Amino acid sequence: MRLTHFFTYFRNLGGVQSILKRHHSREQDSHFLFSFEANNFKEPNISGLGVDGWDSIRCIRKKLAKHSDLFPDSVAVCHNMWGLQFLAELIPAKRRIGILHSDWTTLRPFLQSQKELLDGVLCVSNTLMELVAECLPELSKDNRIQLIPYPIDGVPIMPNRMSLVKRPVIIGWIGRMQEEQKRVDRLPSLLKAFDDAQIDYRFELLGDGPMQEWLEKQLPANRTVFHGRKSGDDYYSTLSKWDFITSVSDYEGLPISMLEALSAGVLPLYPTIGSGGDEYAEKLSSNFVWEAFQFEQAASKLNLLLKQPEATLHQSRLNAVNLTARHSESEYFRIFDSFTKQIVDLPRISNAELPNRPFYFSDQLPFGLMTRIWPNGCFRRND
Repeated sequence: MRLTHFFTYFRNLGGVQSILKRHHSREQDSHFLFSFEANNFKEPNISGLGVDGWDSIRCIRKKLAKHSDLFPDSVAVCHNMWGLQFLAELIPAKRRIGILHSDWTTLRPFLQSQKELLDGVLCVSNTLMELVAECLPELSKDNRIQLIPYPIDGVPIMPNRMSLVKRPVIIGWIGRMQEEQKRVDRLPSLLKAFDDAQIDYRFELLGDGPMQEWLEKQLPANRTVFHGRKSGDDYYSTLSKWDFITSVSDYEGLPISMLEALSAGVLPLYPTIGSGGDEYAEKLSSNFVWEAFQFEQAASKLNLLLKQPEATLHQSRLNAVNLTARHSESEYFRIFDSFTKQIVDLPRISNAELPNRPFYFSDQLPFGLMTRIWPNGCFRRND
């Protein structure tokens, strides 16, 4: 059956976008529709609604209505289920499948707004699976909630590393340099904790973003390297030299950058934010996890790890590589294809006919503004 993928952005550099690009290169008959992209794609089978932050829900609905003919006789694959609570009747697909890539602060009420709008959900972490089962109990039967491993290209051979006794420990960070979600404003406090603990380190960053200039002024110049945005061999060549990868995010789903680092034998030093990242770090040892925003504890944990014998650290690196063994493109699409077929074969449980949307004052407000001052207004359903 034909698929229609629906999400916010395609051109951005991010984990969800990397997955969507894999789908696009593989699925010749599928269509891809993106809310916040202009409709000027050169690639085949991709359309954009041209939504921006000043558009209201009412405007978004009008723009999607012009593309509703993409959905009949297809399975709608709704990535992060964006907007489904106020757009569902404009997505008249045979089935609606969600792929939950991310965690965020309002995820629980968001999921509750999806009740009876979905036929199944794929999740990138066990933490997300548990939350979906709690918020959408109708999906708990017939195995309609499943785990799907993010695919990564990985590193074919774990590189050799010099003894940490003879050099500074290299700690890396990957992402978009912004305050929202990634909270890079916390990095100076983390590095200060490393300094106070008298750790001999070098901190390296991959990525760029609006706060890069601020970070360049705040982080110690003699210990920090900004690599900018890299891809392909240049990207893996840089991260493969690291000893540890860390994060200061408010929330994550399952960070692809962390999986890519683990595949190269880079060890995690992750905060407990209830995501796939700390879930994987905990599988190695509790020593690789620190209580969120307790930067002194992060430094203390790192000091303990650096005192371990080289043989112990080497075994941890091998274990980290093994954690990523199932994160292949073939395994991802095997599960995706099997799950999609299963959901099509099962009876439909998502509402096929929804009532017309009533008048809501919040539907007239700029969407970007409403997400900041009244996020609950975004969760209003037709019923």
